[in-house]
Amino acid sequence: MIYSLHLETMVTVMFMKEEYRFRFQVHKVEESSDEYQSMEVTVLARIINDKKDLLYEGLFRVRFNTIGIYPFPRDVARQVFSKHLQRLLLMELKRYIKPQRKYLTPGEYKPIW
Repeated sequence: MIYSLHLETMVTVMFMKEEYRFRFQVHKVEESSDEYQSMEVTVLARIINDKKDLLYEGLFRVRFNTIGIYPFPRDVARQVFSKHLQRLLLMELKRYIKPQRKYLTPGEYKPIW
């Protein structure tokens, strides 16, 4: 287990008078066996509304390589039923992984919340 990196962020998004907070935490990183040297990150995500109610919580996979960052739409569609929140979550997952991809190494990460 890797305990040295505690990667977490909280993002607030407002859309049409509704405010959502996204909390992310890296759960696990695995190497993929493809020609692009991709890595697959499992991210624990929580979506909270403006009344501080927990709307969704779950694990979502994101694959990244030197070309780009690709969240798995199937994971999001299975757990989040609102099309609007699905789009927001896919965008926020990409935004969360982008600055960290240099530092992510294969292994399991210790939960911090």
